[in-house]
Amino acid sequence: MSEIVAKQPIPERYLEQILTNLRRAGVVQSQRGSKGGFVLVREPWQITILEIVTLVEGERKEKDTSNSPTLEKTLVYEVWEKANAASIEVLGRYTLQDLCEERETRAQDSPMYYI
Repeated sequence: MSEIVAKQPIPERYLEQILTNLRRAGVVQSQRGSKGGFVLVREPWQITILEIVTLVEGERKEKDTSNSPTLEKTLVYEVWEKANAASIEVLGRYTLQDLCEERETRAQDSPMYYI
């Protein structure tokens, strides 16, 4: 957790909540000791970004538009549902492994030179 906080602009308390949710869901497990921390329970290629986002943000539920009082609200709900469906499709297509591989590819494409 301290490595993530050092590398990413995520408050430690928030990261702690995220990792607790992921642990309860069986995505990671915690290990105690000097080499302790969190490790993935499954292989990175088995964990989709959609699964992580759903665990962190909660289930994406469809809105009931049958009681929308105005045409404008109904139209807005329809647009949001299309956006939601598109995001679910995209996030479900990528895994943690995909992100790691893309990071490595981009890191190799733009090497850092130190003097």
